[in-house]
Amino acid sequence: MNDKVMVWNGQNKEACITSPKNVLLALYEKTIYRNDGNGFCILGMTSEDEEIPEEARNGYYKDNKIHFSVKGYYLPTVHDVMLELAGAWEKSKYGLQFSVDSFSEVIPKTKNGIAAYLSSGLIKGIGKATADLIVAKFGMDTLDIIEKEPKRLLEIKRISEKKLKQIMDSYESSKGLQEIMTFLAPYGVTPNKAKKIQERFGSRSIDVIRNSPYLLCEISGFGFRTVDEIARNINFKPSDPLRLEGGISFVLEEAKDSGDLFLQRAGLLERATELLTERIPQGSVTEKMIQKTLSEMCSFGKLYADQERIYLPQLFHYEEQAAKCIAKLLIRKPESYPQLDEFLQEAQRDSRILLSEKQAEAVRMCMENSFSVITGGPGTGKTTVLKTILAVYEKLQPGKEILLTAPTGRVARRMAESTGFPSASTLHSALGLMSEEMNYDEETVMRADFIIVDETSMMDMQLAYYLLNSLGTGAKLLFVGDVNQLPSVGAGNVLNEVIASGIVPTTVLDMVFRQKDTSRIPLNAHSIQAGETKLLYGEDFIFLPAENAEDAANIIKNEYRKQVAEFGLEQTQVLTPFRVKSEAGAVMLNQSLREIVNPCVDKRLEASLGNRRIRYKDKVMQTKNMNEVSNGDIGFVSMIDQEDECPVTITFSDNRVKTYGTDELNCIDLAYAMTIHKSQGGEFGCVIIPVLSMFYVMLQRALIYTAITRAKKKVILVGQKRALFTAIHRNDAIKRNTVLGMRIQNEVVKLKQKKGKKTVKRKKEEGEQMTL
Repeated sequence: MNDKVMVWNGQNKEACITSPKNVLLALYEKTIYRNDGNGFCILGMTSEDEEIPEEARNGYYKDNKIHFSVKGYYLPTVHDVMLELAGAWEKSKYGLQFSVDSFSEVIPKTKNGIAAYLSSGLIKGIGKATADLIVAKFGMDTLDIIEKEPKRLLEIKRISEKKLKQIMDSYESSKGLQEIMTFLAPYGVTPNKAKKIQERFGSRSIDVIRNSPYLLCEISGFGFRTVDEIARNINFKPSDPLRLEGGISFVLEEAKDSGDLFLQRAGLLERATELLTERIPQGSVTEKMIQKTLSEMCSFGKLYADQERIYLPQLFHYEEQAAKCIAKLLIRKPESYPQLDEFLQEAQRDSRILLSEKQAEAVRMCMENSFSVITGGPGTGKTTVLKTILAVYEKLQPGKEILLTAPTGRVARRMAESTGFPSASTLHSALGLMSEEMNYDEETVMRADFIIVDETSMMDMQLAYYLLNSLGTGAKLLFVGDVNQLPSVGAGNVLNEVIASGIVPTTVLDMVFRQKDTSRIPLNAHSIQAGETKLLYGEDFIFLPAENAEDAANIIKNEYRKQVAEFGLEQTQVLTPFRVKSEAGAVMLNQSLREIVNPCVDKRLEASLGNRRIRYKDKVMQTKNMNEVSNGDIGFVSMIDQEDECPVTITFSDNRVKTYGTDELNCIDLAYAMTIHKSQGGEFGCVIIPVLSMFYVMLQRALIYTAITRAKKKVILVGQKRALFTAIHRNDAIKRNTVLGMRIQNEVVKLKQKKGKKTVKRKKEEGEQMTL
């Protein structure tokens, strides 16, 4: 085993680059300052290196050690582990400090040093107590045992077969990280990003970085410009084909992140040229070179050209195949049920409801067609229709299997509760995708005979393809959703395109069933949908003026306290257009709202990962699909145990309990405030929404409509009326580059022509047989 076990990046300041480089050995003593947000820290260190300048030494101490301070990023704070620091001396208002460019951890040849290294957090599964037991057992041979005879660790009582695997996986991972971090230290790559590289490319990581660095753009957090800097420093020419390909692909990836499945060729070339020619010598890269590279990428299948539309191949596959699946459903022979009206009347009597003619027509349409859509806003009776559909189908098709499903766990659970159906699942779960790391199996078949998907506006093109491709033979499919809500976070605009095709049977429920005690929320939602700014205000729909983000944040804090007292913490939700941006963004609001309802009373009841700090009793949201929980699930921190390897326990709304290791804390966010996009599919008693002119880029009708329709009982808007009116009048948020609707039309025409030719051929053959 090498003595140097890990290299971290430090601070690449100009002063460090121009000053002579120094290397020195030192031990961590104390933390003087640390910024959890960006990793910057100032540490007190000790050393025996006589080369340390006199003016850098702290004369306060009277021992034989040299005390001084260093500054840098992500420096470790582990006692008894020697650090080899590389960098330069810098003068500051605090005196002469060593500015660290990079460092290596050097394991001292002592038992204490080995124990400190093992428990430093570098190797998952070994805490201080376990490290002490290992060193007590194996002494100075500990590291050789781990390297050459790891099975002997089972001699330690605390170590089981399962824990041994965890230790060794982590140990091997740390060795791979060493090489990645060493290579990327000069480019500001953090340990988390290095880990992502290792997870994505494994043993190929260094080879990829050296020879195909633009593949790093496939990893979240690696923008083209970051990777471009790395590539230039390993002597990639600006006109290198890999760079040009990387830039073109990155532009399409950016478009995908904005919701587009493709870009027009001219627009793609314009954006790629702008990206690939910035900050390089004029003439190094020309538009002609980029055009040539684009053509070659299409020729070799790296991109897909459909006339002037340029796709990433996978996105074209999703759109084309989804259209083919829908077309097959549409050309099926309509189903006929003589007892349909009788059962429809019976279902209404049983549930003591009377459907409107349009609602009744929605039930008939669903029963008679293999694929259909029901859309409508709040208060238009979608749930009533859905309950009736379930009742009628069970009468028409007794014993057939029904599956209720939705894009998120909270929508699925609400769907089951509102319909009285025994259960509902997420689409990911129904498709066998229990976590985001799992790949979709093209052979997956959903066994249900009738599949109903709620909140379909949230479903992106990829998930829609997975669903449609997995339908069993003869299965019936119903999409339910509100076409006026925000489109999916992922690329595509599935529900709108399906309806816009004009050939998918669709019922639009557009009448709000107003009763004596009807809330103003659905009535105002209907007005907003129609572009009307004259809204109804009262106890359940309130507007509070604020001229800027600071004022809005203060009003929100005051209102939040009041509404939590009335509705409870779980049912009171702040929804904002932006995650960051200002005091009225989700990040800053989460911090301030937490201090109102859950202030810190004991540091031992907190757990942290970088700048992410989770507190006992915090309201939190899952941000990633995992085996036990789904993206968007909301729960409360029910336990913090800093001594445990999984220090955080969260209890979710339906009493599901999950424990989180420190490295899993990046899968949860505070949820006192969240973005409107993140709230899709959720329902809360009261929502508080900042509406400010500074949010202009996000002020769209669909955004405001989605936000207010999350509320069941009360909406509080905080901000400027002019910003609200701007949002209501702007209705261009859902325009995305997708042609799913057109493809559905074309595929239906093809199948009908094919079917017609088969019919003509069959009749011709029958005629010939009769002649014979």
